Amino acid sequence: MLNNLELKVPPVVVFIAALGLTWYCAALQVMPLPHPLRPFGFVLFVAGGLIGVAGVVAFRQQRTTVNPHRPQNASRLVDGGIFAYTRNPMYLGLVVGVVGAAFIVRDASGLVFALITMAYLQRFQIVPEERFMLELFGDEFNQYCQRTKRWYGRY
Repeated sequence: MLNNLELKVPPVVVFIAALGLTWYCAALQVMPLPHPLRPFGFVLFVAGGLIGVAGVVAFRQQRTTVNPHRPQNASRLVDGGIFAYTRNPMYLGLVVGVVGAAFIVRDASGLVFALITMAYLQRFQIVPEERFMLELFGDEFNQYCQRTKRWYGRY
């Protein structure tokens, strides 16, 4: 039954839901954070946006699909630029954005929603995408996975 959720909900919808829930919890002051952390939230939110945009730009430069519902349409394995540091910059950007929003609205519930977003994207978006990438690019994709972590970092 859970497999029916794979590649179904657009990642941006998950992001918007996490932002909405974070804002709602902040209005209720579920888990208040101190005010001085708010500027840090703006920095993180913008950084998340830049990380995500860098991923989209890299895909566009390589002329491959950015459609998260059709990973099987990928024409190239993109492993340069931001993709040398994370295999999923667009998803990383969304999660960093939710963390930033938690600090902006000053409620730690956003950190919980960021973790839920990350777990959802991992299970229902990234894992199925990686199956397609393995089918399409085989050993080239395996080598890329050995060089670059799923979320962030190099081995």
